[in-house]
Amino acid sequence: RDVACDWSSDVCSSDLFLGLSSCATAPNKIADHKVYADEADALDHSGDVLRFAVVGNVRAPVPVLDKAGRKGATEGVNAAIVSDLRKRVDRKQLDFVALMGDNVRWSSTKEWKVFDSLWQEVLDGETVPTTEGYRIPALPVIGDVDSRNDKSLQGVYGAFPEVGVDIGHARVASWYSFDVRVEGTIWRMIVLDSNKDRLGSRWNEQLYWIPEATEGRFDHVVVFMHDPIVTLTKGTEPNVDGAPMELIDAVEESAGLMKIRAIFSAEPHSTEIFLPSGPLGEAHFTAGGGGAPAETQERWGNGDALGYGDLQLEPLFDLALQNEFDRQAGAQTFPDEVIDHAKASGTWEGFTAAYDARYFPLYGFWMAEIQGDELRVAYEQYQPDGSFKEAYHIKLVDGKWRPKG
Repeated sequence: RDVACDWSSDVCSSDLFLGLSSCATAPNKIADHKVYADEADALDHSGDVLRFAVVGNVRAPVPVLDKAGRKGATEGVNAAIVSDLRKRVDRKQLDFVALMGDNVRWSSTKEWKVFDSLWQEVLDGETVPTTEGYRIPALPVIGDVDSRNDKSLQGVYGAFPEVGVDIGHARVASWYSFDVRVEGTIWRMIVLDSNKDRLGSRWNEQLYWIPEATEGRFDHVVVFMHDPIVTLTKGTEPNVDGAPMELIDAVEESAGLMKIRAIFSAEPHSTEIFLPSGPLGEAHFTAGGGGAPAETQERWGNGDALGYGDLQLEPLFDLALQNEFDRQAGAQTFPDEVIDHAKASGTWEGFTAAYDARYFPLYGFWMAEIQGDELRVAYEQYQPDGSFKEAYHIKLVDGKWRPKG
């Protein structure tokens, strides 16, 4: 049976079973969802633009403290994200959704049914939608919470039966790759599993597979993995266990220099972009989503441990956030200390500037468009009224990232 849960700790629990065997997952009782591509597929996109959304942390909401210190919930954000994506699907402006992990609070049949009820109007799958119109496939990425109480990922494979590489012995891996040709340019999409601790011996299997995933002809590489190499959010560790960087180093070693163009991640509960290697290097994107409580976002920090020296949000992205912060601060009358913190002024002069998540949560998602050799990625920022607006975009043109706030 599904058990009651302690939402304050976001951990499955039970008076009798303490969140162990009673958090059972039955894959045959979980609705199937179509996956955009199988391992080693070579897709020829029919249109001149490939469009996909990158969304992270869409698990059901947990209680958070509001501005007055009272418990509330973020339930409106996920619904708003899905509603916005539904409109894009109806306009045929979306080809798939990259779900960057932490899709459920823990893996159980009940939790995956909640996931299905949230996404049934957008994702193509077994559940009959309540409205007419198009549905699109998903690009699933495995997060650490998706495997909570389910190390063998029965819930993930129940929801996405086609996901992953076949590695024999009745096992399916949580990593895969495929190609998409857009106007003659081949983009290799590589989905990786950054949860080194859970994978155990499978971690080496994934590393051994990476050279195979980078064989053949392709022009650019886009990587999707749950944990980021780089983050400046308060509460999330960058490059956890060294795993994300180990994976990217392995891809770069096999694929060649300057092939990786973008790395999408999602563990932090915020939205970020970094160009730690400059405009000719890879762009690191964090997709904050909206289910988990937002984390305060620092604007700069020390990246020495990652080999990057001084680290900062991409400057024009940060400028766009500053402009939006000022607008919301004026409309909602943010406290002086919150404003000082965001600008490292007044009582915060000399300290690291940061956007306080209680007042300025960086919820939302990234919208990506591929056209030939070009990749455009835009931040769709969640607004206090429940709408979204494009706050920033960056474009890869002639091998160089060109941001625009």
